[in-house]
Amino acid sequence: MKNLITTFHPTFHPIHVLQESGPRYNARNCIICEEWISPWLKYFYCRSCDFYFHEACPTSLVEKLTIDRPETHEHTLTFIRKKNSVNCDACGRVGMNKIRIIMRESEMNMYACLPCNFFIHRNCIYLPKVIKLTRHLHRLFHTFQVPDYNTKCQICNLPFGCGSGGYICIDKTCHYKLHSHCATDEDTWDGRDLEREPEETSNSEDVKSLKEVDDGETFHHFSHQHDLTRLCVNGDKEERDERVCQACILPVDFDSFLGCKECDFELHDTCASLPRKMEHPFHRHPLTLEVDMTNIKEGFFNCSNCKQESCGFMYRCCQEECDFKMDAKCASLADPVYNKAHQHPLTLVHSGARCFKCPAFYLDSKTATLPVLVKSKYDTHPLTLCIRKSNVEIPSSLLPCEICELLINPYNPDLYGCFDCNTVVHIECAIGKYPYLKPGHTIKLNGIEIEIASKSLSRPVCHACHSICQDKLVFKNKSSAISFCSINCVTSS
Repeated sequence: MKNLITTFHPTFHPIHVLQESGPRYNARNCIICEEWISPWLKYFYCRSCDFYFHEACPTSLVEKLTIDRPETHEHTLTFIRKKNSVNCDACGRVGMNKIRIIMRESEMNMYACLPCNFFIHRNCIYLPKVIKLTRHLHRLFHTFQVPDYNTKCQICNLPFGCGSGGYICIDKTCHYKLHSHCATDEDTWDGRDLEREPEETSNSEDVKSLKEVDDGETFHHFSHQHDLTRLCVNGDKEERDERVCQACILPVDFDSFLGCKECDFELHDTCASLPRKMEHPFHRHPLTLEVDMTNIKEGFFNCSNCKQESCGFMYRCCQEECDFKMDAKCASLADPVYNKAHQHPLTLVHSGARCFKCPAFYLDSKTATLPVLVKSKYDTHPLTLCIRKSNVEIPSSLLPCEICELLINPYNPDLYGCFDCNTVVHIECAIGKYPYLKPGHTIKLNGIEIEIASKSLSRPVCHACHSICQDKLVFKNKSSAISFCSINCVTSS
């Protein structure tokens, strides 16, 4: 066994003998900088205190043993050079590391003002004073005493600790509250402190996509040259099969919609009302609506949120350096989400929706945006979306899908069904693998123009994988008779 070098560190930890480059099988994070300790770097280990630190970290720390920052605290703050399990007055938590917060109940990362009994994490010293999040209408400001701390955070739904700090709405009539770590998460906050910046004002008329014409008899949408009229879906099956919403590309199958009497242009009521500019909980920057796919050389885009391909309306991030794109279905999700596949309202969290009353129930955005009802030629009734662990009772007996005739997986029974008729269909069989791509639309892949077509009765063979095209859509090379069953097959050929 290799002999370990022992030493003292007179400035940072003089009370115990330290081992230089201690046992690597126990190596973990530096107690000072909290970064992972590489075995290739020199570090020290205190067996008595059971912590590690980089050789260079004590030098940088000793220079900052005290901090004067009046905007955080009126007195000088002193670094505590021992492990501690004191709650931070700024965020209310003991640990700052999200991944290891349960394992690390005590840390060495706090400053204190002992006369005031004030303790704060190093990172929390620099928490922004005023922020604006896309998930809330008003600005939020940081306070060291959240009022009504027995209420819950609007993001994680966990309570605030007694005397805990956090962010509250600048509007005194609004009771919106967030934990500090929830509000400043990199996926939620854009990194800007707006304490001394004037509040931006916007005209609601500038962001409206739809405007009434002739006392509400007709409407004008900025994406279309003709006026639109409110129409109702009738029972004509041939007409219904050809009609899709230009924003989300899903069929117009139910209720009323806005349609053009001069050309083939329809919009769901919800899609027509989507604003030209919006802030959405799924992204930390404002978004702008784009309706012309000719501006995209491929003719379609991948939603950054649900990862689905779409040739409908697209929301693009206003920040030039950010490549975030979101389709109309994800953009139409508003907090709280009322999804008929579940009995409780859902809260938007990052890329999905969660039910805080049923902790195990979570929908990713791909599932949360599925149409609740779909028409099927295999049943006279509409088929209803059934999600596992939802309030809809799914048959326990194994049933075959009416379309592909394969048995429904009992361990993942997300499906469309009509239980009056005992009809069940796989989700992908019901709406297709590419529900947001439009038949007749042309896209460009690998420099080749590809026409999207509805599957014909002949069921062509894919040129790449040599299997029969099973999906609702077929991808045809416009310069030849070659067909493909998927985008992956086109790009890999």
